[in-house]
Amino acid sequence: MMEVLSFFFNSLVFPGLLFASLIGLLYAGIDRKVTGHMQHRIGPPIWQEYLDVGKLMGKEDITPSAAQSLVFNVAPLIALGAVTTVMLLLPVNSAQPALTAVADLIVIIYLLNIPAICLMLGGYSSGGPFGSVGAARYVVQLFSYEFVFILAIIAVIARVGSLDLTAVVGYQAQRGWLILDLRLIPALIAMIISAQGKLMRVPFDIPEAETEIVHGALTEYSGPKLAIWRIVYNIETLVVAGFIAALFLGGPVAYTIGGFQIPGVADFLIKTLIIVLITTILRNIMARLRIDQALKFYWTFAAFLAVLSLMLVLVVP
Repeated sequence: MMEVLSFFFNSLVFPGLLFASLIGLLYAGIDRKVTGHMQHRIGPPIWQEYLDVGKLMGKEDITPSAAQSLVFNVAPLIALGAVTTVMLLLPVNSAQPALTAVADLIVIIYLLNIPAICLMLGGYSSGGPFGSVGAARYVVQLFSYEFVFILAIIAVIARVGSLDLTAVVGYQAQRGWLILDLRLIPALIAMIISAQGKLMRVPFDIPEAETEIVHGALTEYSGPKLAIWRIVYNIETLVVAGFIAALFLGGPVAYTIGGFQIPGVADFLIKTLIIVLITTILRNIMARLRIDQALKFYWTFAAFLAVLSLMLVLVVP
């Protein structure tokens, strides 16, 4: 009985849906505030994202008459379940994740792709031209950034010798963070670049280019379903940052400062916020690429960095 209650607590409260949603929305607010200052604006308050999502939850839920209603309505819920599950598989408060079931890096990679697939299905099923164009662009972009993302992970696997994320964190606890290994610096850069594409952040916001296709695959979404999509995006931002932190920054570490015990979740939040701010800076100093430019960039420069890191790990002792 206690195991069942613990599972539901982990899934719904910490580090699951409630915790991930609140922190994801907070990071989105910080991202918007920093963006405002970088553009010489005051920017919205940090809590604006909470207000926006709350307002959307109270609006009318509309399903277009031309949409395939089942797919259109279910897609955001499946995406939300996928990103919440990944939160349970990440080390948040300690090296041991909340979900102790056997799940390696391959499972995490698979789950991280489900929101993208759901977004494509939602766009195609919306019955609108902008949604279809946005979904088509995301399909093309997925096959470019995901290759680089996986190659960077393989470099880490080759260095540690394990597919278990807990083992990767434990390895760094004994031998130091992998970011300090010069052979893996190109893989880290490649992963951050691929994260920009996975999160559709400038310069890879091509699937939702508001000046061209309104809001891409999400154009026809409104009310609670649009609110869920925003929560999914914000949780995914936290999840990707947490994944990078676990792979290269040693995961969450508990500290004792001045006799006070600092829990590992505080270290997790600091590391993930730093990674999110890096992506924020990148999206504010660059302009959007065309889809052909993005593909060329991923399959040449970004892929070269990931392959270079993998070769250095395999060849250099």
